[in-house]
Amino acid sequence: MLSGKFITIEGIEGAGKSSAIAGLQYLLEQHNVTYITTREPGGTTLAEAIRELLLQNHNEQVDAIAELLLMFAARRQHVQTVIAPALQQNIWVLCDRFTDATYAYQGAGRGLDVNMIDQLQQMVHRALTPD
Repeated sequence: MLSGKFITIEGIEGAGKSSAIAGLQYLLEQHNVTYITTREPGGTTLAEAIRELLLQNHNEQVDAIAELLLMFAARRQHVQTVIAPALQQNIWVLCDRFTDATYAYQGAGRGLDVNMIDQLQQMVHRALTPD
């Protein structure tokens, strides 16, 4: 059973996610709440490598489904090795983006069917959703 809180901040680049996270960090520190901060894609060595791969310029167009699968591969590693263990230890997790960003970027932005994203979400992090 998860006992920490999972808080995600969503938005485009420059929307103020870092400022919002800093404000939350301040509040949590004032209330002596143990927390970690992390980001997506990323948060683990492997997930950060996937992030770098996604951000690199390539000599070919990255297929939208390939991009989606890489995002969820990074997310699975992140959830299993960082997010879920922290929550189980009653540690709050502040995360810069999560699956809502996938619905925005890969769903609306890249035109992928949201049912495909729904299926991957169920496979990768099941009932884990932000508080």
